[in-house]
Amino acid sequence: MKVKVLTLNLHTYQELDINKFKSSQAFLDAYRVIQEHIAKFILQNDVDFVTFQEAGQLQCENVCEKEFGIDIKPSNYLRVLKNILSEYGAKYNYAWDFSHYGFNIWEEGLGILTKNKIVDFESRYVSKEIDPKVFRSRKIIRIRTEADGKTLDVYSVHFNWPALGFKGEFENVLKWIEEREIENFIVAGDFNVSSQSQEYGLIRDAMVFGKPLVDTWMSLNPSKPNEPTFSGDSSEPPSRIDYILIPQTFKPLQCEIVFKERIGELRVSDHFGLFCELVIG
Repeated sequence: MKVKVLTLNLHTYQELDINKFKSSQAFLDAYRVIQEHIAKFILQNDVDFVTFQEAGQLQCENVCEKEFGIDIKPSNYLRVLKNILSEYGAKYNYAWDFSHYGFNIWEEGLGILTKNKIVDFESRYVSKEIDPKVFRSRKIIRIRTEADGKTLDVYSVHFNWPALGFKGEFENVLKWIEEREIENFIVAGDFNVSSQSQEYGLIRDAMVFGKPLVDTWMSLNPSKPNEPTFSGDSSEPPSRIDYILIPQTFKPLQCEIVFKERIGELRVSDHFGLFCELVIG
């Protein structure tokens, strides 16, 4: 079974300054051009799973619906994308959960968008910090789908930097995978660990069910081990910190870095997307 997977850190609605708009609705209307761009990529490439990080919703809004018991508000990034895709005639399902507050006004979380039916959903904090008022609080989400007779677990991850707890958080996810006893799985997201760092060794040498994981980008692009997925900012240089990890029983067919282009003067995010096509063993 072939699947196409995209992971993207959305930067919590920070590509426009909400303070320059007369209302939050005017801001959200202006931001839709970025969301349309992402939705069109998903449609044109027939993406099966998208894992998002820093997927926000405004704190000040009223709850409009619930997904898997989680309060969803109108500006929820996953909800908006699902609705845009629906307008184009594509049916996608999603799961999302709130991890911590971001930039003072956002409920920042993780989401997974998929064409498949979600048969199970779970979220849990993997960090030592679990107070949503503290940005170091890191929650990870997992969905389970079934297709072509195969059960697949997909994890959307957003870890702290090495100095703030990456090692323990990553190890907690590896234990979680083994607890669930599903050997078909994908772990995708923002690891906040550079491929040039010593801590990358924890990813390279990680074992699940007694077998190593595969870094899809490195598997197919060994001559470009440090191709950036993060564009850099005033404190951090561009670096490869976003990964899609799979078991050795999966075969990566292609892997590319996407969303480097601008939409007029706008970026999609401060991260690029990582897009892979895989064969599930």
